[in-house]
Amino acid sequence: MSLRILMGTALAASAAFAPMGMAKEVKVAIIQSLTGSPAFIGRGIADGVVMAIEEINAKGLAGEGVTIQYTLDDDAGDRGQALGLIGRRAADSENIAIIGPTTGAIAPAAAAAANDLGILAYMQSNNDAVPQAGPWSFPFSQPASIATPPIADYAAQKRGVQNCSVITVMDNEAYVAMANVFMERASEHGVKAQLDGVKLSDIDFSALAVKVAQSDADCLFIATPAALGANVIMQFKQAGLDPEVQIFGLQSLASPEFLNTGGSAVEGVTVIGEWTPGGFDEPSRAFAEAYKAKHGVEADNWAPQGYSTMMVFADALRRAGPDATREELRDALAGIKDVPVIVGEGVYNFTPERAATFGMGILTVKDGSFVRPEDL
Repeated sequence: MSLRILMGTALAASAAFAPMGMAKEVKVAIIQSLTGSPAFIGRGIADGVVMAIEEINAKGLAGEGVTIQYTLDDDAGDRGQALGLIGRRAADSENIAIIGPTTGAIAPAAAAAANDLGILAYMQSNNDAVPQAGPWSFPFSQPASIATPPIADYAAQKRGVQNCSVITVMDNEAYVAMANVFMERASEHGVKAQLDGVKLSDIDFSALAVKVAQSDADCLFIATPAALGANVIMQFKQAGLDPEVQIFGLQSLASPEFLNTGGSAVEGVTVIGEWTPGGFDEPSRAFAEAYKAKHGVEADNWAPQGYSTMMVFADALRRAGPDATREELRDALAGIKDVPVIVGEGVYNFTPERAATFGMGILTVKDGSFVRPEDL
């Protein structure tokens, strides 16, 4: 059963910015996985979205006198529940857009529903099916073809690797796709790559660890979830992996869970990440400080993405105008250009195919924290 968690307006702080008679409330529906297995992503995204709305309203970033009113719903990572919530919120003519849902597994069906219902859905997934479903569905995250090449370029050009053992989970299409993009890009630099698969449910990697440890690989690339990847690295090192082998990974490893699970075994591992912990410029550092002050913990990889999602949305809303229809807002979002964000390289755009692009940071584990290589 779906749970409406919160109704927020954050109007008081913005009242000073709205001249009498010009105030305008715009209503959006946030649908994220606040419980269930994807909750570690959904809660962070929701926290970031709400922080952004509070700032947008306080600073008038959506337009003079415009404030964003929101509902926050939990789909529990369940496809049927997510589709039911999308239908319910789309039926409310005052809702101009949906922010969500969280997971790539739900995204294709959610995108199809949004297009059938004629409501903008701006979701976390990088699944190509999201923009392909029609003009109403937008992905915030970058597809593998954009997000993954930077780590292959870095490994080959900056670190000089020549032979990579690539480990991915074969029962997850997204990870397999990113592993394949890494291998294809690495091969363009003359790097050899050998793919080996594991399953999401695996916990014993000893046989594979011995195989890789006895190979001539000078590079290990991990395309798995955070905890699984940390366990792979620990077991490979226990099996005698040469300390000179350089280890790289996807953005899924840019997580406190990876650091906490792997401990000293993941020191020196280099990954790509949307978020640079602590921030990389003034706006991102300000967010990091504000998030810690509000929540008592450091921001993970997801809250900054939620925050950036809403800032891109606010840019589109400001340009569409306070009385924009759903269609006008949709077209304004499709037309965004060079929107400042706190993730990647700090600038957000869509390609002509509506694939998101904002760059990726390169992060290396040093003393139990992620830092950019230039900070080493």
